[in-house]
Amino acid sequence: MLTSGNVDMENVEEEKKNKIDDRKQKREERKAKIKDFFQRGIKAFDKALYPMYCTCDVCGEELVADTRYRLCSDCIAKLPFINGHRCLCCGVPLADESDYCNRCQYERGAFVKNRSPLVYEGETRIMIYSLKFGKKKYLAQTLGALMADEFLKDDMAADIIVFVPMTETEEKKRGFNQSELLAEEVGRRLNIAVLPALVKIKDTKAQKELSGKERAQNLEGAFACVFEQVKNRRILLIDDIFTTGATANECAKVLLKAKAREVNVLTAAIAKLKIPVESKDGRTQV
Repeated sequence: MLTSGNVDMENVEEEKKNKIDDRKQKREERKAKIKDFFQRGIKAFDKALYPMYCTCDVCGEELVADTRYRLCSDCIAKLPFINGHRCLCCGVPLADESDYCNRCQYERGAFVKNRSPLVYEGETRIMIYSLKFGKKKYLAQTLGALMADEFLKDDMAADIIVFVPMTETEEKKRGFNQSELLAEEVGRRLNIAVLPALVKIKDTKAQKELSGKERAQNLEGAFACVFEQVKNRRILLIDDIFTTGATANECAKVLLKAKAREVNVLTAAIAKLKIPVESKDGRTQV
């Protein structure tokens, strides 16, 4: 039989036990905080002693100073930036004072304009090839930074970023979609949401060996819009290279059909315009 005295003793013992448990818990919390403090200190020391990005993305030389693009001064100097006169529509560099290139003068795309910071040649070609086929995904950060600066320099505007998609088979083969990586970097830098609004619904032939007309035919019906959030929004379409504009045009048509307000295109590089030349036998060669 329990008496009031026994109950009081039990309560006292319970309180002591609770106090001991509380002290133990507080000691463990202090130990955890101290451990976390030292771990953060060690990480900060390692980061200062061994910076993550201490070499040039192109040549691999050590960077002796902070640079915006993680490129050494020599490689930046070699990059074929587009600083001169360009086509108002596709953005290809122009040698004369024309408003539009020979391609856009006669046939406009569904998009408003494309802008690219670089010409697809030399160091640019090496970087994009290394990104796509060398699996150097970190290059998307440098190219994305260049693209974001181009967006700002040209006073472009967008509500949503959409990237050119790949089929499941294509993406599985490569391991990633380089356009998506570029879009994520551009979106992060510009604080614009990235939406996977487009899907590629059929496999197509490689565009590399096709003419402009063949490229357009090859991509016809290849894309679909799966997000209604593009309605009444200004879309910024992201891709790695602008060659003939067939991909950008087909994607833009699909987005406009889904009621997007307008589509502008931003690519890492643009290929120089190939001027058709008439041979002696009267045939047109590119």
